[in-house]
Amino acid sequence: MRRHEAEGPDRDDERPSHDEVGRRPGISVAQVLAIIAVILLVIFAIANSRRVDVNFLFFTARARVVTVIVLSAILGFVIGYYVGRPGRADRKLLRDSRQRKG
Repeated sequence: MRRHEAEGPDRDDERPSHDEVGRRPGISVAQVLAIIAVILLVIFAIANSRRVDVNFLFFTARARVVTVIVLSAILGFVIGYYVGRPGRADRKLLRDSRQRKG
Protein backbone atom coordinates (compact mmCIF):
# COMPACT_ATOMS: atom_id res chain seq x y z
CA MET A 1 0.00 0.00 0.00
CA ARG A 2 1.29 3.47 -0.83
CA ARG A 3 1.90 6.01 1.85
CA HIS A 4 -0.65 8.57 0.63
CA GLU A 5 -3.32 5.87 0.52
CA ALA A 6 -2.58 4.91 4.12
CA GLU A 7 -2.97 8.46 5.32
CA GLY A 8 -6.40 8.87 3.80
CA PRO A 9 -8.12 11.80 2.17
CA ASP A 10 -8.79 13.65 5.44
CA ARG A 11 -5.08 14.37 6.06
CA ASP A 12 -5.17 17.71 4.19
CA ASP A 13 -5.00 19.65 7.47
CA GLU A 14 -1.28 18.82 7.82
CA ARG A 15 -0.29 20.35 4.49
CA PRO A 16 1.40 23.74 4.61
CA SER A 17 -0.79 26.73 3.86
CA HIS A 18 -0.56 28.54 0.53
CA ASP A 19 1.59 31.26 2.15
CA GLU A 20 4.13 28.74 3.49
CA VAL A 21 4.72 26.90 0.23
CA GLY A 22 8.08 27.75 -1.34
CA ARG A 23 9.32 29.81 1.60
CA ARG A 24 12.33 28.68 3.56
CA PRO A 25 13.25 30.03 6.96
CA GLY A 26 16.47 31.95 7.28
CA ILE A 27 18.30 34.51 5.22
CA SER A 28 18.39 34.42 1.43
CA VAL A 29 21.37 34.83 -0.88
CA ALA A 30 20.01 38.18 -2.08
CA GLN A 31 19.82 39.44 1.52
CA VAL A 32 23.43 38.36 2.19
CA LEU A 33 24.60 40.15 -0.97
CA ALA A 34 22.67 43.28 -0.01
CA ILE A 35 24.22 43.28 3.46
CA ILE A 36 27.72 42.88 1.98
CA ALA A 37 27.05 45.73 -0.48
CA VAL A 38 25.90 48.03 2.34
CA ILE A 39 28.97 47.18 4.44
CA LEU A 40 31.28 47.91 1.50
CA LEU A 41 29.44 51.16 0.82
CA VAL A 42 29.85 52.28 4.44
CA ILE A 43 33.57 51.40 4.46
CA PHE A 44 34.09 53.22 1.15
CA ALA A 45 32.17 56.26 2.39
CA ILE A 46 34.12 56.48 5.66
CA ALA A 47 37.44 56.18 3.85
CA ASN A 48 36.49 59.12 1.60
CA SER A 49 35.45 61.87 4.02
CA ARG A 50 37.31 64.87 2.59
CA ARG A 51 35.47 67.87 1.12
CA VAL A 52 35.16 68.27 -2.64
CA ASP A 53 33.43 70.58 -5.09
CA VAL A 54 30.28 69.03 -6.51
CA ASN A 55 28.98 70.45 -9.78
CA PHE A 56 25.21 70.24 -10.16
CA LEU A 57 23.35 71.40 -13.24
CA PHE A 58 22.86 74.99 -12.13
CA PHE A 59 25.23 75.46 -9.19
CA THR A 60 28.37 74.21 -7.49
CA ALA A 61 28.50 73.19 -3.84
CA ARG A 62 31.17 71.99 -1.46
CA ALA A 63 30.32 68.69 0.23
CA ARG A 64 32.02 65.73 1.83
CA VAL A 65 32.60 62.77 -0.46
CA VAL A 66 30.76 60.57 2.05
CA THR A 67 27.63 62.69 1.62
CA VAL A 68 27.82 62.49 -2.15
CA ILE A 69 28.31 58.70 -2.01
CA VAL A 70 25.42 58.09 0.39
CA LEU A 71 23.03 60.39 -1.49
CA SER A 72 23.98 58.74 -4.78
CA ALA A 73 23.37 55.29 -3.29
CA ILE A 74 19.96 56.33 -1.95
CA LEU A 75 19.01 57.93 -5.26
CA GLY A 76 20.15 54.79 -7.12
CA PHE A 77 18.08 52.59 -4.81
CA VAL A 78 14.95 54.70 -5.26
CA ILE A 79 15.31 54.82 -9.04
CA GLY A 80 16.04 51.07 -9.20
CA TYR A 81 13.02 50.31 -7.03
CA TYR A 82 10.60 52.27 -9.20
CA VAL A 83 12.09 51.12 -12.51
CA GLY A 84 12.06 47.46 -11.46
CA ARG A 85 8.58 47.61 -9.99
CA PRO A 86 5.80 46.15 -12.13
CA GLY A 87 3.32 48.64 -13.57
CA ARG A 88 -0.27 49.01 -12.41
CA ALA A 89 -1.63 46.70 -15.13
CA ASP A 90 1.00 44.04 -14.35
CA ARG A 91 0.22 44.19 -10.63
CA LYS A 92 -3.50 43.76 -11.41
CA LEU A 93 -2.74 40.70 -13.57
CA LEU A 94 -0.58 39.20 -10.81
CA ARG A 95 -3.25 39.84 -8.19
CA ASP A 96 -5.98 38.33 -10.39
CA SER A 97 -3.91 35.23 -11.18
CA ARG A 98 -3.24 34.69 -7.46
CA GLN A 99 -6.93 34.96 -6.66
CA ARG A 100 -7.82 32.39 -9.33
CA LYS A 101 -5.24 29.93 -7.94
CA GLY A 102 -6.22 30.34 -4.30
